[in-house]
Amino acid sequence: MTNKSARLNIRLPEKNLRELEAIRERAGLQSVSDVVRDAITAYLHDEESSWNSEKIKAIVPNALMEDVEMFVTSGDATDISQAVTLALAGWIEEKKRYYLEGKEAIRQKVGEAIEQGATRKGMARSAARMRVQ
Repeated sequence: MTNKSARLNIRLPEKNLRELEAIRERAGLQSVSDVVRDAITAYLHDEESSWNSEKIKAIVPNALMEDVEMFVTSGDATDISQAVTLALAGWIEEKKRYYLEGKEAIRQKVGEAIEQGATRKGMARSAARMRVQ
């Protein structure tokens, strides 16, 4: 199976080219083209994973961020983005449960109040009949 490829010519400021060359040396790659290919592949992968997503920006206290990074490092999440997504999913489930259970509790209280009202009315009618007799 042959992978077709296409040539791409780009112009970069020399400063960027020097930085790419330094990355090539640190990464042990053969050419700057390899660095650019790797960068494009990583970019496309990141973009693909965000096609059905929203990007958010949040200010997080340093102590909390240190804990998040510790749990990511220990393998509880693959990266900070996944850790935040898991945390938000848990928070949303908790809120859904709270509101659903809260609505059920209100329905139950309203039902009890209606029953008590009906019982009181019944008792009032019985008392009125007893007075008449």
